[in-house]
Amino acid sequence: MTPLQTDHNSFAFDADPADEGERVDKFLAGRLTDCSRAQIQRAALAGALLINGVAVKSNSRLHDGDRVAVTLMRADADDVPPQPEQIALDIVYEDDDIIVVNKPAGMVVHPAVGHRTGTLVNALLGHGTLTPVAGDRGMRPGIVHRLDKGTSGLMVVARNERAHHLLAEQLRSRTLTRIYWAVCWGHLRKSAIEIDAPIGRSRSDRKKMAVTAKGREAKSHVRVLERYELADLVEVKLQTGRTHQIRVHLSQAGHPLVGDTDYGGGAQHLRGIDPHRRLLGRRMLEAIDRPALHARALALIHPGTATAMEWTASLPEDFIALTQLMRSAQSRADH
Repeated sequence: MTPLQTDHNSFAFDADPADEGERVDKFLAGRLTDCSRAQIQRAALAGALLINGVAVKSNSRLHDGDRVAVTLMRADADDVPPQPEQIALDIVYEDDDIIVVNKPAGMVVHPAVGHRTGTLVNALLGHGTLTPVAGDRGMRPGIVHRLDKGTSGLMVVARNERAHHLLAEQLRSRTLTRIYWAVCWGHLRKSAIEIDAPIGRSRSDRKKMAVTAKGREAKSHVRVLERYELADLVEVKLQTGRTHQIRVHLSQAGHPLVGDTDYGGGAQHLRGIDPHRRLLGRRMLEAIDRPALHARALALIHPGTATAMEWTASLPEDFIALTQLMRSAQSRADH
């Protein structure tokens, strides 16, 4: 197969049926004979490895017909780690092993294409030294798990390699507990439900995730905290941690998050309802211009002391404004 060379260091290939299920780094290494898998992995960490236009990890699997594109950066640009920046952080807890932060909505966790500065990693490096994780070229030092750009709330970050390893093991063994609060459209059929539905990359839109039979196991435990006229305030406990898991699961259940335009929770959800309720819905969307999702609580075993620790994050202003609006509307409806 001859590559489509888009410039001096960018290449694109089309996968065929024989490539189904193959790792993308292995796929490229077999076609770019002067390129190592390590170079491809560095491109992935920099957000320069794409499948159908979407940045992916180097171990992502291919499907027939996928378009693979990679930009191999010059050595002087490829290995430049993120730089410290003086960005204010809401630090909930810190010691020599971990930092727990209350991430604001709108902040990207680690550098990627289009977000080289202003990320949580840049802010953490500006706050104090973080030890890069072995093999990541310093691009995501200490990051154990992440939150979407539009999600606010608690994250734990490791300050050294040992802490990172132990926290990552807790994540794998599901002993690191993460609880979210969300506002979803409509009303759940029961006060508590379990959503058990595998999640993978959407075949119709590779920028999104979807419930798919070939996806990875994903389980969410959802409990209603309050019911309002148009929506429920719910608590979600993750048993697994897939990309966009809560957003996909609740959308699949017919209850997309308020403000989540990617998964049906934006203005499109208001079509077909009566004008009075539609006006309230629009006011709700004006109150929060992102998915109404907040990482409310976090619990773990401290990697240094082996003691159980837990934290709760205060709600951000837009989330509070949304819930106050809904409570006020519900109070008027009740009277």
